[in-house]
Amino acid sequence: MCGIDGIIVYGEGPPVTREALVAMGDAQRHRGPDDEGQWISPDGRTGLGHRRLSIVDLSPSGHQPMSTRDGRYHIVFNGEIYNYQALRRELEAAGHVFESTSDTETLLHGYREWGVSLLDRLRGMFAFALYDAETRETFLARDSLGIKPLYYADDGSRLVFASEVQAIRRVIDQHDIDPEGLASFLCWGSIAPPRTLHRAIRALPPAASMIVRPGRVEAPEVYYRLEDEFGSPDKMDEHEAAEAVRTALVDSVRHHMIADVPVGSFLSGGVDSSSLVGLMAEIHDGPIRTITLSMDDEDLDEASLAQQAADLYATDHHVIATTIEAARARIPDAIRSLDQPSIDGINTYLVSEATVKAGLKVAVSGVGGDELFGGYGTFQSVPAIEGLHRRMGALPGGAHAMRLVANLASRVPRSTLQARSVRVLGYGADTAGAYFANRGLFAPEEVRQLLAPEYAEAVEACDPRRELNERVLPGSLPEEERISALELRQYMQCQLLRDTDATAMRHSLEVRLPLVDRELLRAAARVPAVFRHKGPAKFQLRNSARPPVPDALWARKKQGFALPFENWLRSGFVDTTLPEHPLLAPHGLERLRRDFEARRVSWSRIWALIVLREYLH
Repeated sequence: MCGIDGIIVYGEGPPVTREALVAMGDAQRHRGPDDEGQWISPDGRTGLGHRRLSIVDLSPSGHQPMSTRDGRYHIVFNGEIYNYQALRRELEAAGHVFESTSDTETLLHGYREWGVSLLDRLRGMFAFALYDAETRETFLARDSLGIKPLYYADDGSRLVFASEVQAIRRVIDQHDIDPEGLASFLCWGSIAPPRTLHRAIRALPPAASMIVRPGRVEAPEVYYRLEDEFGSPDKMDEHEAAEAVRTALVDSVRHHMIADVPVGSFLSGGVDSSSLVGLMAEIHDGPIRTITLSMDDEDLDEASLAQQAADLYATDHHVIATTIEAARARIPDAIRSLDQPSIDGINTYLVSEATVKAGLKVAVSGVGGDELFGGYGTFQSVPAIEGLHRRMGALPGGAHAMRLVANLASRVPRSTLQARSVRVLGYGADTAGAYFANRGLFAPEEVRQLLAPEYAEAVEACDPRRELNERVLPGSLPEEERISALELRQYMQCQLLRDTDATAMRHSLEVRLPLVDRELLRAAARVPAVFRHKGPAKFQLRNSARPPVPDALWARKKQGFALPFENWLRSGFVDTTLPEHPLLAPHGLERLRRDFEARRVSWSRIWALIVLREYLH
């Protein structure tokens, strides 16, 4: 797990300098405090930089940038390849000679042997750039589920890439805010690739690769669509389904524990983390080190539940105590750690900080469990919204009546109920729209009011319902799999994974996600959704551990690690100054403030603007 960066001069322009690579690396020092390196091609037109967090092959032979013995291929790599040992054996049988035990070298030899098709063989999380000195081409790629980030800026003659947006900003001149990126953030509370908040910087989408050739940059190409896994389940009964899920989970957990340093786990006492700890304990010879962040508010603290799971699975449990006030004091740093604005991620920042204090460099997280096993309320609410629209639409004049009611609702005094009603009535005619009605932050009409008039049309370019229908194609999926696909592609990929990576790496912590695994997804998709989504509380997941997660840890209201944001915002404990920027409409922001003070809108809307404030410069 590391930070990577590079500069490729593919057109006319000055040569790459070591100073520029060092500047980008310094901006990402937190991603790799153990080692650093730079490499520049003899012609000065390609430079690669790396910051290393040593996890596999701790020796100097794991240093990056790494090159093949003949000097043809050079690579910088961020992530972990969990099946690298099997790939290495295959490559050695084909005549390749290795000089290290790192998974990075497997990528070098694998690309020489298989070319671009290497990507379909990789199991893991990755973003890498590989330079071929013979063709003078640079190949960039990102993992199939979008766990590791990769950003780039292309000015027409030079392409700059890095693991973080802020690193790229160190070496480019264009810093304008992208109105479409801003509108996307206001719609969702996060920004979907390829947009970022900055006009000059793009995000390579999940499961995509691109090639920079002398004289031109090829457009990114998608090599995998997770939606293609759904739609052809095997015939099986409930017992067979349970065995298939457990087998796939054990296999994923086993692969995610490969490391040359201890692998621990977050432990909240919830279903996801408890199930994973149970599976890890079953596989591992000794006790698993588990970490719980304890709060001084019993309504928010899950330490006692986590302790029950720790006792059940005999872990080496560490409770890191903190206070609500200490957590509040960390908010500014947590927001800055996000790299791009997001309304999520603060919790992971705090838990990751506690995990590093407990002495770990690698921790397992339960991200992905709700998406795969039907744990979110959207699995019930989205079909309910669609059903309402179908019933109303079947009535004479029903569709017209809903549009009329939605229009009238938009004119009544604003409230959280009014905002949700407008979204449900206005956007719930299809699965993508109903999903946005649940997950959206501001409706497009509201975004227009927050943007300055000359930029208001930016929301048209990133209409949430249209983009979901184009990116995920929910209408082409079996009805029972549409919510999983939407949650995986929108909330998980665009928000949870990005935020987890950014906030954990701020503390130099590698977070592994056994529930976000291509082979697990493939195996789980063959299990009929009626069994995989069975409740209550992700039944198949919690029963996969031996012994199963006990009732006390799941037979309760779904909570998660919560912080009292609303209280902080309403009590003035967090600076609620709203941003000032030419792209924003002061009157729209002021109306939002008044609505918040009058309790007519959710606190999350004000929070989004507070986070955004830190990035509008």
